[in-house]
Amino acid sequence: MIYQCMQKLEIRTVGEKYSTINSVDIGEFTGDRRRDMLISKFANCNVSDRIEEMEKEYNITLPDQYRYFLCKYNGGYTPKTKFKAGKISSDIRGFYGIGNEKLGFNTVDLKEWIDKSLMPIAVDSFGNYLVIGLENDNTGKIFFCDHELGNEVKCIAENLKSFLKYCKSEKISEASRLSIKEREEALIAKGRGAVITDALRQMWQAEIDKYENMVQEDVVID
Repeated sequence: MIYQCMQKLEIRTVGEKYSTINSVDIGEFTGDRRRDMLISKFANCNVSDRIEEMEKEYNITLPDQYRYFLCKYNGGYTPKTKFKAGKISSDIRGFYGIGNEKLGFNTVDLKEWIDKSLMPIAVDSFGNYLVIGLENDNTGKIFFCDHELGNEVKCIAENLKSFLKYCKSEKISEASRLSIKEREEALIAKGRGAVITDALRQMWQAEIDKYENMVQEDVVID
């Protein structure tokens, strides 16, 4: 395992414009809508008790900030979220939670990572992990693990709270939650009904299924 820890971290905010087009320009929402990190948290399923069980099973102690985060949010999806820490940048698909089937700790080999005194806490869209240090001087530090570089890990923040300062999220637009009927009516009203196809309806449905149950909230660690 290779460790590299940057001495200086910086954020560069690019003044780019975001627009929600819903695949074919159904409704346009322009303007920079980025804000501090938002999360759609997972259900709390006796998280505090299950954290204690996990700590006993693997003989570990979770860093205080991360324990607080898990108890409060139990991980969650983080759509339209990106981070930039120094030269390292990526998106964040979501944070692992306890008991979640699609993004739970059961989907990663915890033992393999814990043997290296690290624990995966989040993953990006490319399968790269964000991991947290569990022992000695690395306790609580956040590392980025690049699987294309042989799982090389690089320190990107001194703790979870510091890492969150490098994260920016875009709020899910109302246009992304429109029903297929509403999307069709909007296009027809614009004289663009001819672009509606079954393939487009399937694309819309995939977007609806992805976002319909997500409720975003600010991530705050006291």
